[in-house]
Amino acid sequence: MPHSKILKAIRTYAHAYAELQHLQDTHPSIPGGDQKTGCIGEYYAYLYLAKIHGVDKLRYGSHSEKGWDIEIAVDPPVRIQVKTVSGFSKTRTISPIHRGWDQLFIVYLSRELNPEGFWIIENANIFGKSDQLTGLKCCHPSKPSTGSASLPFGENRVNKLQEAIEHALGA
Repeated sequence: MPHSKILKAIRTYAHAYAELQHLQDTHPSIPGGDQKTGCIGEYYAYLYLAKIHGVDKLRYGSHSEKGWDIEIAVDPPVRIQVKTVSGFSKTRTISPIHRGWDQLFIVYLSRELNPEGFWIIENANIFGKSDQLTGLKCCHPSKPSTGSASLPFGENRVNKLQEAIEHALGA
């Protein structure tokens, strides 16, 4: 492969990365952060929650908060941890899941970074005595029996997530 093709791809990626970084710096609906796939998954989760609760009730956690990513200001507050896996991941391994959430959102993105899978887990009993879970695998949207058996994936709610994205586009 010619090096010019590789260098062109790097420049294209850098341009897209910089554009996304600018949006993260200027729009409160997409969180900051260097792991762009995770930020995109959190943004989609934010749109889903905004459709249900409105943006005024939502806030992102700080980077030091490991147990949750988005908080819904209701009484009592509901905390959401978002884990995102993309079609580029050969193993579909989910980054460590930490205690501290009321709902765990797992988002599977296509190689075009569009949602293909969206699962909501509400049972924090999956931890047992541990404070964090590592090495778990995301379910593949077209193969519901895949993924770690210890995660109760349940229904793929990607249609609801896509509705929220469409709603945000029309707003």
